[in-house]
Amino acid sequence: MNKPRQLRAFVALAWYAFRAQTRNPATFFFGFIFPVVFISIFGLISGGNQKISIGIPSNSLMSNPVTAGLESQSSYVTLDKDTTNNLEKKLKQGKIAGILEVTNDPTTDSKAYYNVDLTTSSANAIQTAQAQGLLRGVVDQTNLKLSGITNPPLVLRQHETAGRETRYIDFALPGQIGFSLLSTAIFGTVFGLIYLKKALILKRMFATPTKALTILLAQGTSRLIVALAQTILILLLGVILFKFYLPHGWITFLELIVLSTFGLIAFLGFGYLIAGLSNDENSASPLTNLVTLPQFLLSGTFFSTENLPAWLQPIANNLPLSYFNIAVRKITTEGGTLVETWPYVVGLAVWGAIMYILAARTFKWQ
Repeated sequence: MNKPRQLRAFVALAWYAFRAQTRNPATFFFGFIFPVVFISIFGLISGGNQKISIGIPSNSLMSNPVTAGLESQSSYVTLDKDTTNNLEKKLKQGKIAGILEVTNDPTTDSKAYYNVDLTTSSANAIQTAQAQGLLRGVVDQTNLKLSGITNPPLVLRQHETAGRETRYIDFALPGQIGFSLLSTAIFGTVFGLIYLKKALILKRMFATPTKALTILLAQGTSRLIVALAQTILILLLGVILFKFYLPHGWITFLELIVLSTFGLIAFLGFGYLIAGLSNDENSASPLTNLVTLPQFLLSGTFFSTENLPAWLQPIANNLPLSYFNIAVRKITTEGGTLVETWPYVVGLAVWGAIMYILAARTFKWQ
């Protein structure tokens, strides 16, 4: 008779916890509205290739082969024709890659000889390097044509293979799934259990024949249902509205659901640990921020960890949310399978096991 009672208690407690979450504005906002808004923004800004913007002073020589060569690549280059003062301001602000000025060579009477001056700034190092490489190519090709060389000894032959353009939403959407799961597992669990503590509901539950494990499993199950709903919503929004790429269709979709389930179970360990150590919201808030903020910022949620300093990357890449984000992107961006994510799943399991062990030793029911 004991097992049916525990099952009945488990279902009742899970249903109660689920209803409490759906009526909580914070859960609804951080779990559904916040990721949807971010995915929508990322989806809208992720289309198209970024152009190189090169400024040309309005008083400079416009009719020349170099400028004509740049204008022929309008799909890749934007020419910003403005006054010298305005262009210099834009250059210092990093809005343009450089200022190009082409003038006739005063050392010769021929109008076919030009001086090409490119002024750059350290404000936008990436576009500066791109502009320099592009301009060198245009100048070299122009020199060959002006010299009458139609059959140079060295010829570059370019071959293109089929590939898929990687957009920012392909990077951002997995990060938003991880963001939602970690938020639900920690914020929802911590403040939900603290409320039950303060209202003495946990104490009364613990005084009943209901086992402690049944209570915690019910809490975790209710959050798992909400988290899976969040994951499905984010994926459907990305696929339907912004053509988020699922390499193997429904198989990839199901693999992401399985991975999200495992990720939430691991993240719940942090929630149980913080909830067990905290007696009220004032003591819980610093702990939750201490756990979540570094992971949101360092785990590749909004930008790649490759942009971090070299000494910080080993730490960032071994955070639990990093393991989850890497595993999801391995399935989506790289087209891998769930089996190929096993090193990151093991990493998540280790983190989760440590947190559950600590939570079991420190959890306070009142």
